[in-house]
Amino acid sequence: MSDFPLIEGGGSLVVAYRIADKNVLIVGGGNVAAQRIKSTKIADARVTVIAPTVNEEVQHRIKNNEVSWIDRAFQDADLDNADMVLTALDDHEESLRIGQLCRDRRIPVNVADVPPMCDFYFMSQHRDGPVQIAVSTNGQGPKLANMIRTKVSEALPPNMGEIVKQMGVLRAKVREWEPKIEQSEKRMGWVTRVCERWGLQNMARLTSIDNHEAFYATLRSYFEKNEIPSLQDVFPPSTPSIALIGAGPGDPELITVKAQRYLKEADLVVSDRLIPQPMLDLVEGELRIARKTTGKSDPAQDELLEWCLEGLKKGQRVVRLKIGDPLVFGRGGEEIIFFREKGYEPELVPGISSAFSGPMAAGIPVTMRGISDQVIITTGRGTKGSMPDLPDYGSSRTLVVLMAVGRAGDLRKILQDEKHYPEHCPIAWIENANCPEERFVLGTVANMDTLVQEQSIVAPAVLVVGNSVHALTK
Repeated sequence: MSDFPLIEGGGSLVVAYRIADKNVLIVGGGNVAAQRIKSTKIADARVTVIAPTVNEEVQHRIKNNEVSWIDRAFQDADLDNADMVLTALDDHEESLRIGQLCRDRRIPVNVADVPPMCDFYFMSQHRDGPVQIAVSTNGQGPKLANMIRTKVSEALPPNMGEIVKQMGVLRAKVREWEPKIEQSEKRMGWVTRVCERWGLQNMARLTSIDNHEAFYATLRSYFEKNEIPSLQDVFPPSTPSIALIGAGPGDPELITVKAQRYLKEADLVVSDRLIPQPMLDLVEGELRIARKTTGKSDPAQDELLEWCLEGLKKGQRVVRLKIGDPLVFGRGGEEIIFFREKGYEPELVPGISSAFSGPMAAGIPVTMRGISDQVIITTGRGTKGSMPDLPDYGSSRTLVVLMAVGRAGDLRKILQDEKHYPEHCPIAWIENANCPEERFVLGTVANMDTLVQEQSIVAPAVLVVGNSVHALTK
């Protein structure tokens, strides 16, 4: 089997067609003609409109000397000096005839509303300075192309055009530094690596440079060493900030819009260890992940905070990325106090706690009339490894325990021996909730710890205890 991708036919050759100073003939004077004028004048074409009558917008272009106007119907001789022809007529037969004349003379032609007679289509465009984004449905859904274009343009930074202009300045500088044509691969490779390391959001900082001479002198020193500088190496320190962001259960589609934006814009992201890779892939700046320190959560936590503090002292925008919600058994409160004592006020961006998303993924309503009228959320690992103060059994109570896998045996003993939970009380282990590898294991209080061993249940996993476990399956 070939390693090369299958080529799918049926599309169009998508190119940026340069028609500056080319003679473009537009036959017609209505709304379509007005649209064609805008499309071709963007590209600096010499446009001539042929029509006995024109609408208000076309008349405006004529008065402003943006286009020439021949006040009559089309004649075959009008094609003599044409480099491109666009028909915008209500007369279908005449449009087809003009299209065929162009074909015979090998003049590129677009016949409005007749795709088979078009050598090319007009695409739905987004324009921001040098940036042009075009979407084509190959004549099958023009309105849908507009909708797609809108979605794409909304995802771009608001000053994308200016960012690209400054990128052009950077490329020109690199050509000055190394003008030899045989060094083009070095130039292109270096600029490409700069883009990849800084990321799209951070490239926007090119638009806010105050001292261009000093900035490009610094950049040149890295270019000559064929090294890629970090943002901190070339940009002046910005106002430091720290945000505590909830990553939710791990699915990138389940975080807030603000959280996603902050992850892209951050200079430094300091992440919990159990956050899935698809979430980390959103990060465009530097990423540091907690080390694996079995049974030593406090030293690991201290190191994460020191990493954040290090970034803040450099003037960086720092994100502390925490699984679930920062303030639901995420030690977020302790971190807020830590940063306040250092002179920084964290911004809080909530996340979905697995205490709720986990049971929901398993189809377990933690509250439901007639079955469960209260829910208690606790953790299997308290301060400095202590056991939690678990609640007494109540038939209408749901207990949700986070970080419970490593304490399953101890938790079972407390629930049965001290808190009077019946052996047959239903339980559910929910492993990797809302992730592709999520798994649900059902049982009872009596075998909740043996299930961990038999089914190889691993963290992150949520334990749900109570009659609500079977509320939707009876």
